[in-house]
Amino acid sequence: MGTRWLPKTLLVGAIVLSRVLFRSHYLYDIDSVNFALALDHFDPTIYQPHPPGYFLYVCLGRLANSIFNDANTALVAISIAASAATGFAVYILTEKWFGRRAALFAGLIFLFSPLSWFHGTVALTYVVEAFFSALVGYLCWRTYLRDSRWVIPASIALGLGAGFRPTSLLMLGPVWLLSLSRLPRKQALVGCAAFGVTVLAWFLPMLSQSGGALAYFSSLSALWLMASAKQGLLNSPVILSIARLCVILGILALGTGTAALALLKRADAHRDPGHEARKFTWV
Repeated sequence: MGTRWLPKTLLVGAIVLSRVLFRSHYLYDIDSVNFALALDHFDPTIYQPHPPGYFLYVCLGRLANSIFNDANTALVAISIAASAATGFAVYILTEKWFGRRAALFAGLIFLFSPLSWFHGTVALTYVVEAFFSALVGYLCWRTYLRDSRWVIPASIALGLGAGFRPTSLLMLGPVWLLSLSRLPRKQALVGCAAFGVTVLAWFLPMLSQSGGALAYFSSLSALWLMASAKQGLLNSPVILSIARLCVILGILALGTGTAALALLKRADAHRDPGHEARKFTWV
């Protein structure tokens, strides 16, 4: 195995051990219950699970359930596996940017982060989304460096990530488009085709199991109207809007930590090797 793989192996092992020891033994909340019910019968119109459906997550949950024969255990097992994969992906991306020492500390931060630790022990989709964020980030970075070998894997990973949690497209779509913009048009079109085929491969079966497009989009629209706040950031009183904006910025600062300060540093593209990584991270 060699010393190169030793830190990665120890990190993944520590993540799995810590999550297994503190795993939840009961469905965590109503969303977890919805996912568990969907393992037996998928139907977003009756919130099994809630729209937009998380189709590939449910499919993977069914596969895991055939092994564990318990819905919560199956879904928690997915969270534990996704946690280990996320830690590995974070390590290799950080190593690519800043070297092994930084990668080790990035892995340790993920290992001990209360938020990532918590979501690695419950039956929810967030840590799976974290995995696809790290994976797509790494693959798009390789594509961003104009290495066309990575455009199809990046596009497929983005399409699969959308099948697990469709809202991830809002965050990962722009960085994928940025990476495509660095390639010749023909290669960018190949990436778009790979993404489209991947999405259709799960989206059409999902519509079929949902009772058709009309039933699916009706349930999605109903949830959108019910969940959207009547007083959001842009339509609240000024004082309340400012307070909410401060909360959003606080959450952003908490999530990014000192990395946010690194992004503010001005860099010379010709002298600073981290200039491209910084621009990529901003997007």
